[in-house]
Amino acid sequence: MAYQGSAAYRIDAYQDAWGTPVRRPLSVHEGGQGRLARTNAPASASALVRVALTLGLAFGILGGVRVALTTVTVNLLREVATAQATVEQAQVTRTELQVERSALSSADRIQRIATENYGMAYATDVDTITLRDEAPSSAEDANASDDAGVGFPVA
Repeated sequence: MAYQGSAAYRIDAYQDAWGTPVRRPLSVHEGGQGRLARTNAPASASALVRVALTLGLAFGILGGVRVALTTVTVNLLREVATAQATVEQAQVTRTELQVERSALSSADRIQRIATENYGMAYATDVDTITLRDEAPSSAEDANASDDAGVGFPVA
């Protein structure tokens, strides 16, 4: 603990700060400001009219912007609906074409058309051609190798 000295503290030193301050009576003196306030009454009405016109103009502009955005949105929604209808029609056409392609490329249908319309029939015997691994140097060598049967079969 620090040494504070031998002087005693005065307890009532701040007593006047705790009391209520003495007030002086207020008096109203009309001067230039009072007359100015009375003469500006029409000016404040014109200010109200200006504020009302400004707010009306602002609401008008905001309304116009809202109508423009709504118009653009409706036009875009119409375009989207048109695109969806086009896509749906394309999907239907694609499905129809797939069914038609499946029917036209059927092996049974092709075989029936070949036999009935063109008189084609399956081959009963198959011819075999044999080729050599190496190319012959001349036409005579090629004929000689065919007679000898050297090479591999090709069907």
